[in-house]
Formats: sequence, structure tokens, C-alpha cells
Amino acid sequence: MTVAVTVTALGAGGDGLAAAPDGGRLYIPYAAPGDRLVVEPGAKAGDGRRASIVERLADGPDRVTPPCRHFGDCGGCALQHIADAAYRDWKRSRVVDALRRSGFGAGLVGELVPATPGDRRRIRLSVRPAGRRLALGFNAAASHRIVAIEECPVAAPQLVRLLPQLRERLAPLWPHGRAGDLALTLTDGGVDLLLVVAGEFAAGARVGLARIAEELDLARISLAADDRATPEPIAVRRPATMRFGPAAVVAPPGGFLQAGAQSERVLVELVLAAVPDGAVVGDLHAGSGTFALALAPRARRVHAFDRDGPALEALVAGARAAGLGPKVSVERRDLDRRPLGARETRTWTVAVLDPPRAGALAQAEAIARSTVPLVVYVSCNPTSFARDAAAMAAHGLHLQQATPVDQFLWSPHVELVAVFRRSA
Repeated sequence: MTVAVTVTALGAGGDGLAAAPDGGRLYIPYAAPGDRLVVEPGAKAGDGRRASIVERLADGPDRVTPPCRHFGDCGGCALQHIADAAYRDWKRSRVVDALRRSGFGAGLVGELVPATPGDRRRIRLSVRPAGRRLALGFNAAASHRIVAIEECPVAAPQLVRLLPQLRERLAPLWPHGRAGDLALTLTDGGVDLLLVVAGEFAAGARVGLARIAEELDLARISLAADDRATPEPIAVRRPATMRFGPAAVVAPPGGFLQAGAQSERVLVELVLAAVPDGAVVGDLHAGSGTFALALAPRARRVHAFDRDGPALEALVAGARAAGLGPKVSVERRDLDRRPLGARETRTWTVAVLDPPRAGALAQAEAIARSTVPLVVYVSCNPTSFARDAAAMAAHGLHLQQATPVDQFLWSPHVELVAVFRRSA
């Protein structure tokens, strides 16, 4: 059964919101505020139902032509059809609304720092054998079907240009009947390729992979059976380096990096602006040193913590090569299970947190109960951030400002950098 509706707003996931005739709520992908649509309600979703567009009767004022031919089929983007100004207002509102629900005012949220098309330097694609060919691309929305990508205005052009060649060259080498993933990262040393698949590559196939690295001028190719396995380098033609501050760090295959090069620069600039010279810094969830190595030249000392051993090894090697070794220490530690307490942080003047999407509630509470006077929190999830911000505020760390950064262009996700100061 189809129904005619008018879209009133965008929801948190980027879907258009409309009232159903029975009084319920409809979530409509690829709808814009003001659209008049004929839709078909489907499965339950939260407090309403998903619905698909059958016909567009009239377009809302904020609807524009999407820049990518795959939009609406590829599941990577949700909001290419929204005009820039409305899109940016909506994205900032993701942070405003999350903080408001935790008792913070909208005035604490700065203007959104916009994303740059083509900035995405790491992408992960699905791979599935299809006879003698290889299906390689992004998944369709809410589906396991793979969309063969011919263009992508989000990703770095150097990565997109490789996809047809990888699709062709990997097909005869890929393990029979095995689905997997392909991760591409644009590093300073070139493109780093990681194949994630639970299947054997025989000696001949490994030679073939090394040949692909040569023919396509890749920096490195590695293999991993799954995301828990340590990747095995197959061909290393050049170091897959990333520059963090003055340090050149050889990134571990498949290791965490900020998604965009320009977005990372913005995040680092915001963190540097908040941290005074001569600080003693604790960098929590430090990874390979994005913030630790940028801060080290100006800091008195930087203590970096992460549960990822290879990432910390890369950080240490980069620090030593840049002459920063005496100023940087590291500790491998699961901060979710063993948060740092007041005794361990008593000499710090700044704590920098950059946790995964789930946030860092236990660690945020522990820092709030310590004497650390300044906290800079980098988050990719406004909801978990708002929860952690409320916990810190309850123990005397007051939110000064949160700056949204659109690192994930045309998606519902938004990054932010927030500064907290302790009451005198």
C-alpha cells in the first residue's frame, strides 16, 4: 500500500521524516525536507517504519542533483541530494541535539568545518567471486549486493582509478568461493593495499600479488584472514609512511588512521590550538601518533596509550627517527578495562582523548575525578561524546566549546573536537 506524505525534516541517520496516515513516523532514505512523495511503508524501524520512494510529486527547496552517478544505489552516501547550506546546518545540529539532550546549550557548538570532496584517503570495499570475474565495490544500501564503483567524489582519485585494474588483476588470484574485503589507503609512500579474506593464497598467487604491486606501483600489499589477524606483508616496495607533525610513521597494514588527509589537518590544528606550550600531555587512544607526534615538539612530555601494539611500535619508531624519542613514552593498555586513574595522571597538565565510536565513559569519569586541568576530546560519535561530556561536567570539568568537523562527507557521521577546563 502506498501513501502520499510531505517530508518535514531529516532524522539523525539522514533519512527524511514524515508522518504516516496512522499517526506513526516514516523514515525515508534519499528524501529531502519539503519533498511531497508517494512512498511505500516497509519494515519497522525504531518508533516508526522505513519507507521507500515510489514517486516524487514535488521537490523540497533543499533538494539538488547528486554529484555521483551511483548515489541511491551505492550505500556509501546518504545525503548527496541535499543543498550545501542545509546539509551543513543539519550536520552541526547532530552535535547540538546530542549535547542538548545531556543538558548543554547550543551556544557551545561552533560552526561546522566543511569536508573537501576527494579527501577520503582510506576506503574499504567488498569483494565476492562471480564466476571468473570479481565483484568489487561498495555494498548497496541495506544489502549485500556489491555496486561496481566507477566514480566516487568522496574518495581520493588515486584510489578510485585503481579499482577497475584491481577488479581485473585480482580475479584469477582470489581464493575460490571466498567473500572478503579490500582496504586501500593513500599514504605518503603510495597506495597501501590490504586483502582481508579467509582463504589461502598459494605460492603462485602470492607471486601474482607481488606482480600487481609492481604493475600498479603500490607501496605495499598485505594479507589478513580477518580483522583480528595480524596482516602479513606480501610485497613492500616503499614504506607506507604517514607524516604526523615532524615524524614520518610507517603505518601498520590495516591500522587506524583518520579518514581524510585535510580533515586530519583540521583536527590536529584544533588540538594544537587548545594545548599550551610546555604541557605534560597524556594521549589516550593514541594509535600511531596522530596527535602525540604533532604535540611532542611543543610539549614538555607526551605519554601515549593504546591497546594496539603495532600502532604504538610505529609511533615509537617515528618519534625516534624525528629526534623526539626522549619526549615520548608509550604504554600498551586497554583503557576501557583499565582506565588511568588520578595517581597515574597526577603530573599531567592536559589529557587528549580520541576513543572509538563507543566513547570512553570509564576513562572520562576517571580523568574527571583526577586533577588534570584541561581535556581535549576528539570524537566521531556525538551521542557517546555527549554522555561522556555530562560525566565529566558532573566532576568539575566544564565544556568550553565543541567544534564539529565534517570528516565523513555526505554521511550521517560527524567528528568533533571539544575542550574542557576544570573549575578553579
